[in-house]
Amino acid sequence: MPRSLTIKRHGLVALLASVSLVVFALPVSAEFEIQESTIDPGEIQLQYRGAWHSGLPKGDVPLGPVLPDDEIAPLRQSHEVELQMSITSHWLLAFTHAFDEPIDDKFDLTAVEFESQIELITLVGNGLGLAIQGGVEQPVGRVSDEDPFSYHFGPIVELAQNKFLLTLNPLFFRERGDLSEQDGFGFEYGWQAKYDVSDRLALALEMFGEIEELAHAGPFNLQEHSIGPAFYLKFEREWEEGGREKSRELVLSLGAQFGLTDVTSDVALKVFIGYEYY
Repeated sequence: MPRSLTIKRHGLVALLASVSLVVFALPVSAEFEIQESTIDPGEIQLQYRGAWHSGLPKGDVPLGPVLPDDEIAPLRQSHEVELQMSITSHWLLAFTHAFDEPIDDKFDLTAVEFESQIELITLVGNGLGLAIQGGVEQPVGRVSDEDPFSYHFGPIVELAQNKFLLTLNPLFFRERGDLSEQDGFGFEYGWQAKYDVSDRLALALEMFGEIEELAHAGPFNLQEHSIGPAFYLKFEREWEEGGREKSRELVLSLGAQFGLTDVTSDVALKVFIGYEYY
């Protein structure tokens, strides 16, 4: 089969898989995102991120079918569908729809998010890549009367050495409005240490966490932190058409996150599907 048809079929499979996972809520993370610093001009990316959470956070286990008013139901599943568009070689826009299914509740759309990213230092070969990102998130659906509007910002740092790549995603966030109970900024992070085994396969160690309020961080055991492995498979094709370079890339990833604290799910199995072209 011609390579062009193979790539097109891979892209179609990715899109169909994403739609199927969202519609039927298969157990497969919004909070498990690693964002790259590099922006390719004219590129469009479609991404699906999802996770199935096992083992309720020990501090939030419901005693009955209804949680107390001051308790937040732990997640059983979480999903995000995102569209990224590179406006220029150094400016990217992203639009995200977030879905989740808490314990004892239904699967539903819960937030929409708009983000922008600006690349400051382009990563070429070994060395440093640097960008800044910022965005806003608006709760919708059943949580629109419970969760506040919020905004976030932070750097994206990449350090490359031969086949090894370290990516850091620290992020500060602030809730606004009458529903906010936050005193100052919160902090969340993700980092990834990735090793390219081959042009197609990469292995990674990833860690994610969140502190609701930096001013009142509390003990480590009352913060959300998790760590675990993942692998990435990449299918890529590049060619010239009409004097212009063309590219198609499909990335598939499976991984697991293991909770490090009492308020983190024991295990979260995560899936990533990304399709990009320009």
